[in-house]
Amino acid sequence: MTRNIVIAVYLAIVAGMILTDLIARSRPDRLAPVDDMLEKVMTSRTARVGMIAAWWWFGWHFIFATTVDPMVVNP
Repeated sequence: MTRNIVIAVYLAIVAGMILTDLIARSRPDRLAPVDDMLEKVMTSRTARVGMIAAWWWFGWHFIFATTVDPMVVNP
């Protein structure tokens, strides 16, 4: 049950991000599209290193690392 709620929340976040980007593309004078923001942010070396670190952390914790095995029962 909790797994379904977590998945639903992540899907809602992704849908919100897509909706925000679509609104930004239709009205760029009010809200900058994601690619414009990333282009501006990536001019800084510190921001580029931070983005690499964030992607590494995400990949390590959510894709590669096995942190919890729900099938293991302690005797």
